[in-house]
Amino acid sequence: MWHTIKTKINQFVGISLWDSIYKAFTFRDFSIAASSKCLLRKVSKVRGAQTRKIEQLHKQSKARVLFFLQTPSVWKYDALYQKLENSEYFEPLIVVSPYNVHLNYDTEECFRVMRQTEEFALEMGYNYVSAYNWEKNKWRDIKKEYQPDIVFFTKPYKDTLPAYHIYHYTDALTLYVPYGINCMNLYHNNYELPFQSLLWKLLLETDFQKQYAEQYEKSHGDNVEIVGALAEEKLMQKEYVAKDVWKPQTHKKKRIIWAPHHTVDYLFNFSNFLNYCEEMLRLAEKYQNEIQIAFKPHPVLKFKLINIWGAEKTEDYYNRWANLANGQIEQGDYIDLFKTSDAMIHDCASFTVEYLYAQKPVLFQIRDEKVKEEFNSFGQMCLEQHYLAYSIEETEKFIREVVIEGKDPKKAEREQFYKQYLYPKDGVMPSDKIFEILKNAIGK
Repeated sequence: MWHTIKTKINQFVGISLWDSIYKAFTFRDFSIAASSKCLLRKVSKVRGAQTRKIEQLHKQSKARVLFFLQTPSVWKYDALYQKLENSEYFEPLIVVSPYNVHLNYDTEECFRVMRQTEEFALEMGYNYVSAYNWEKNKWRDIKKEYQPDIVFFTKPYKDTLPAYHIYHYTDALTLYVPYGINCMNLYHNNYELPFQSLLWKLLLETDFQKQYAEQYEKSHGDNVEIVGALAEEKLMQKEYVAKDVWKPQTHKKKRIIWAPHHTVDYLFNFSNFLNYCEEMLRLAEKYQNEIQIAFKPHPVLKFKLINIWGAEKTEDYYNRWANLANGQIEQGDYIDLFKTSDAMIHDCASFTVEYLYAQKPVLFQIRDEKVKEEFNSFGQMCLEQHYLAYSIEETEKFIREVVIEGKDPKKAEREQFYKQYLYPKDGVMPSDKIFEILKNAIGK
């Protein structure tokens, strides 16, 4: 009983108690967040609005599609965006929106991330607009200015401003591809938030995720479509030629991604970062003639470290990786990084699934045995495809034996798992399935 109460408290508190109270007032959603009956009444009204929107779209020649993007690392829609841009039926636009708008997070860092995200959109050649008008120093009314018909989100959380959250767009067709494939027992964040039930379509990857949604989503998965892993589409396409994003070296070296999670201070606490941060730099230097390492931190980790270490020490640590001859920092889109790598070392939940699409050796730096209990049935199957390390010594053994020497006894098992559970059984790519869903919605 006490465990259940404690879990509910942790779900509500999240970042901090004051932050949660602040967001409850700011988003004005306490009733639908606290009461399933209130939420389902709201869902019923929203479903009616979505039906009316579909009827309206059947009379239009084109539909305006917005994508709310907070950071490059959660951008999963490139393949779909390209299809929409090349179609006569859709007008796609990316809206760079604020990320991690919390009471205890650094405001300057929030705006820096927005600038970084704009640079990403520009580099990718996307049609985009910033939610913040830099010239007038105020936030744009995106809904009023652009009047979207279809809206895609990249995050389900209230870590942005209310004007860029789903509550403000319930009269549009709203969709979401999870930024990470659910493999944990965090059903609350993945299915039980009002966000998931209010969506027109929740686009999931496998039968496992659909079953979880039907069990935990307040609307019992009535809006779920299985489309496959959109984010990993390029990894599934043998013909895709990735850009080489690695720092040039004097000779060919094994390429390893180190992707530490951000949970250094709360909830399930996967992260080993504070224990391994100096040791990983030491290993990079020790094996500098054989390997190069891309430091791929979770985007939230930097916010956490600024709170723990301060801005100066945090920047200094990140710069040490950037300036290392055989090291680098990767904070944006990571598909090309995955495609051109040789292995990964991580303690990140979503990468437990995602890197398996690369079909390369992967090590999970496991904090303790309790971490295994945080994975759901699907996640535990994915974890079994990993090598495990409980210490920096075991991490070094993986680097030396599996990566450098090429001894990979799990290879055949990983490849079989990929074919059986991850690759689309019908061979149809996720972007094609989503494109057809949208075409059907607008009557084309």
